Amino acid sequence: MKVVCFGDSLTTCGGRNGRYSDILQDRFPQHQILNCGIGGQTFVDALERLQTDILSEQPDIVLVEFGANDWWRDERPNTEWAADLETVVMRCQEAGAKVVVVGVFWHHRAGNGDLTEKIYGIDERAVEFREMERAIAEKHGCEYIPNHQIDIINLRCFWGDRNHPNENGNRSVANQIEPILEKMLGCKAKPIRRDHPQTTRDMWDEAVVLAPDQLAVVCGEQRLTFAEADRQAARLAVGLQRASGVQRPRVAVFLPNGMEYFLLYWALAKIGGVVVPLNTWLKQDSMAAIFENISPDALVVQSILDKAALKGAGDECAVVSVKPGDGLADFADWFEDGDVNVPDIDPDDISIVMHTSGTTSTPKGAVMRHSDLMFNVMTTINAQKFAQGEVHLIVNPMFHATALYSSLPVGAYQKSPVVITADTSADGLMALIQKERCTTFLTVPSILQRIVAMPNLADFDASSLRVIGYAGSFMPVKTVRALQAAFPEVALHNFFGLTETISATHALDGEAAEERPDSIGRLLPFVEALIVDEDGVVAEPDVVGELLFARENIIQGYINQPGRLEEALVEIDGRMWFNTGDLALRDEEGYFFIRGRKKDMIIVGGENVYASELEAALHRHEGIREAAVKGIPATGVRESLGEMIKAYVALEPGMALTETDVRRHCHGILPSYKIPHIIEFLDALPRNPSGKVVKRELK
Repeated sequence: MKVVCFGDSLTTCGGRNGRYSDILQDRFPQHQILNCGIGGQTFVDALERLQTDILSEQPDIVLVEFGANDWWRDERPNTEWAADLETVVMRCQEAGAKVVVVGVFWHHRAGNGDLTEKIYGIDERAVEFREMERAIAEKHGCEYIPNHQIDIINLRCFWGDRNHPNENGNRSVANQIEPILEKMLGCKAKPIRRDHPQTTRDMWDEAVVLAPDQLAVVCGEQRLTFAEADRQAARLAVGLQRASGVQRPRVAVFLPNGMEYFLLYWALAKIGGVVVPLNTWLKQDSMAAIFENISPDALVVQSILDKAALKGAGDECAVVSVKPGDGLADFADWFEDGDVNVPDIDPDDISIVMHTSGTTSTPKGAVMRHSDLMFNVMTTINAQKFAQGEVHLIVNPMFHATALYSSLPVGAYQKSPVVITADTSADGLMALIQKERCTTFLTVPSILQRIVAMPNLADFDASSLRVIGYAGSFMPVKTVRALQAAFPEVALHNFFGLTETISATHALDGEAAEERPDSIGRLLPFVEALIVDEDGVVAEPDVVGELLFARENIIQGYINQPGRLEEALVEIDGRMWFNTGDLALRDEEGYFFIRGRKKDMIIVGGENVYASELEAALHRHEGIREAAVKGIPATGVRESLGEMIKAYVALEPGMALTETDVRRHCHGILPSYKIPHIIEFLDALPRNPSGKVVKRELK
């Protein structure tokens, strides 16, 4: 039989293979389910295309879902919407089709299970229409769904924006429609994409069941399908439990990017363990502080040369090496046959402890729960416009949030492969993109700067690329322009988030990336932020202030450090907000611009100078490859200034600039009090593996 879904954007939303019609097609494969929805349409539009788009298909069943846009536009009396609905129903029935009327204005189910009146997208007109809608369905013997969104209202993981469900939300919509179709089609639905994933294990297990033969991961010459990777992860899970003596071990991982990291991540997801990624840039004192605080049950290192990590491990910590020797156990021995002890996992259990940057202070262990990761997956898909069928390149260090919070779980959720590499050379990355036909490339600006500087860039086939995303540090505008020229068909996405935020918070894409390349973008759905002055008063547009995020967008806390996160919380109008320490401004259209850390504000003769503004100005010079600015104490004849501005500049190959050249360039852009007092030329700026400049090392 043929089922046609006839409606507006609520019929079409969810992305490729994520519409409720797609989900229903998977559940009823022996029948044909067509999606004939068009966003923004009203009942007037529906009547205009009813014959050509719907009745011409000779459907057996038509799901009619209209009314929301008539309500939003408020251009006609709701009695006219109702009359149009009745006309659609009658014409479909006259053509021999059965009709299901799909509504949106009725009550929703609250957290306690009680039916509750909607408070958003509802008014007297909607209430009157829903009564008429139900009466029409009863009059013509139609099946009626009062509110197909009944179970997802006010739940942020189920929406692409305030009004449109994502694929996760459309599973619930399909659940509302499924029993009606079972009755009308005379068959049982397959249990496909029925449940909502609550944990990373749920996402992985679903990928293994629904896409066992699809490619899951590529690393060098190693290629594993989801089924193959699952078997290896299960064997590793057995070994982890036996070696650590703990059912749900906490495992510290001190490794470069590789297949071992991938399998550890999913082995721990299987048994509800905790991944503790260790920044390989950390010094001994920071590493010791992490181990003392978190007391991991196991540690995985690359070799005996990883002294900083090995010295931190206690006597109770099981240690294993990917390259064994000198008394270290072999990682390969942790792959054991046997039954995995699979405990229950609560969505609020810890999945990852991600430490904040330890390049300037003792790291703090940010706690990421499974429920937080679920929200981040939905936010990432939304921000980056990811779809099924992507091939994700993972080049950022896998101890970084981009890989563990986003790329790995999104790959499992969407049944898409990840391509893992530790090679950060421009030639190596472009060759890998060409070979594996990668579609997404999320990285840091420094890597993209190297790529656009390649003299042989045109020799590589990058036609598979669809998205290039960058985050982690300032992206020079000239690099954005160079990327636009080199990859004109690729969407450029700037995205922003913190270790303390449970998801990315901002994204910049499309035309906005061309118009405002120095912006981090607008807030993503369900993320709230303020910019305030020192008194906590919300700043006017284009005024620099401190960036705050709503408490709901922040981690629950730092592991084993009760009260530490609360030190950064402030109360404004009875609501709690997290003070990031970042300085930012928001323009009239809602685009955010980072102006640096509060501690990076330099006060010169009583005037505030923002390091990021100077850095952006320096980067505009074609001969400057990278630059950093910091304040230093004023001395000598300038002592009265309080602070002086020092700029650290690395030039493009073959360029020769003097301090005078640099100051002359700045004079054309900046007021005199913002001109650097001291300029030091370097071969390169010190950066950590995440691509961030380590200003502590700039003297």
